[in-house]
Amino acid sequence: MRVDVRQLARTYAAPLIVAIILLVFFAGNDSFWIYNLTLVAIYAIIVVGLNVFVGYVGLVTFAQTAFMAVGGYSLAILTVRHVWNPWLALLAGIVLSMVAATIVGVPLLRLRGHYLTMATFALALGTFGYLTGATGFTGGSVGISGVPPLAIGSFSLADPRQAFVGCWILVAVATWIGVRVRDSHIGRAWQTISSREEAGASLGLRVQRYKVLAFILAAVFGAVGGALYVGFTTYVSPDLYDSSIGVNLFVMLFLGGRGRTLAPIVGAAVILLVPQEFAALADYQTILFDIVLLLIILFRPGGLLDPPHWLQRLGRGGGDRPATAPPGAPDPTGTPEPVGADR
Repeated sequence: MRVDVRQLARTYAAPLIVAIILLVFFAGNDSFWIYNLTLVAIYAIIVVGLNVFVGYVGLVTFAQTAFMAVGGYSLAILTVRHVWNPWLALLAGIVLSMVAATIVGVPLLRLRGHYLTMATFALALGTFGYLTGATGFTGGSVGISGVPPLAIGSFSLADPRQAFVGCWILVAVATWIGVRVRDSHIGRAWQTISSREEAGASLGLRVQRYKVLAFILAAVFGAVGGALYVGFTTYVSPDLYDSSIGVNLFVMLFLGGRGRTLAPIVGAAVILLVPQEFAALADYQTILFDIVLLLIILFRPGGLLDPPHWLQRLGRGGGDRPATAPPGAPDPTGTPEPVGADR
């Protein structure tokens, strides 16, 4: 009997994750873990956007922190200084992130390879430098405090339990959007760009347009996550968008497995929750966590969600093709498969 591993993952993995989350939520009232699990949800939304650009299109960007800053500072400045409704400020942040991604993305995405990587890294560093230096506009290193939380009626991010529920609902929505776009004709165009960009261009595929579209979608998720973080903590400062945050976002994605649906959730949970388990060993916390990450990279290079070889062989009905085929190797059916795809 042939077992479709990908179909099993689609059918049971997401409900299992939701069940675990609900179990944690209803099993106790530990405010510490509720707070940290809410942060996991917020960062998962941001990494969903990074997964679109890195996992589906196969390009590398460090600009996600810049778009987080657009969403976070839009919410803070418009609500605190101009007394906007927080939801209108969030919408303004999303629109600004789309405009900024379009303006920046059109020229930057003409670059390739490490040139694109360095250009987006420079964008992130430039954004951080501006936020720190523009004291009259952003508050400089002091930041802006007293940001009103996003609220609808009695529901408010100021309540940790309500924030937990609301943010995880948004994780589900973001994940659903990512999957729907991935499985659309746009996603198939991204798959072509990731595997055979020159071939796609020769067939008339507007490669630049699809790259910019992915960049904009990633920016929207980044802005939403950045605004949620500020709305939840009621504070924003440049420290939230320094280069180490951008690196952590990448680690979150690659730990889960780039291109995989649940990679943002798994990666964010590992990066944010595992260090808490080493809190009792404060003097050795960083080195122990780094060792754990190194072991994961060495023994699970495809990410924690990458199924083991024996399960892959089982899913292929006894070995339709070698389980050790190199990443990006052509499928015997002639259909290219993106690295890390879990469809």
